[in-house]
Amino acid sequence: MTENDWIAVGTLDDLPDGEGHRVEIDDVTVLLVRSGDRVFAIGNRCTHQGAPLDRGRVQVGASLATVTCSAHGSMFDLEDGRVLRGPASKPEPAYEVRVTDRSVALRPRA
Repeated sequence: MTENDWIAVGTLDDLPDGEGHRVEIDDVTVLLVRSGDRVFAIGNRCTHQGAPLDRGRVQVGASLATVTCSAHGSMFDLEDGRVLRGPASKPEPAYEVRVTDRSVALRPRA
């Protein structure tokens, strides 16, 4: 990946702290979650039945950050998109996040 792979998606000020926020990147919906100056980014559609994760419950703790799908309770790790609790069995795509001068940019993880 190169410097040109980064896609600007807004600023830290655009993201409410501790809540899900969705953005569109090339016809893909991405869930952003801000915790202070840290931002997580994974796919926004639950891999179980496609419910929007930005409507789910977000929890950010010292060692784990998660989102729980409001439809059927699947829980995903916001760091890497892996399934922590089903019924979903496939992980969410995860994105690298870069914050520079409060500007947020993403790129798919390799």
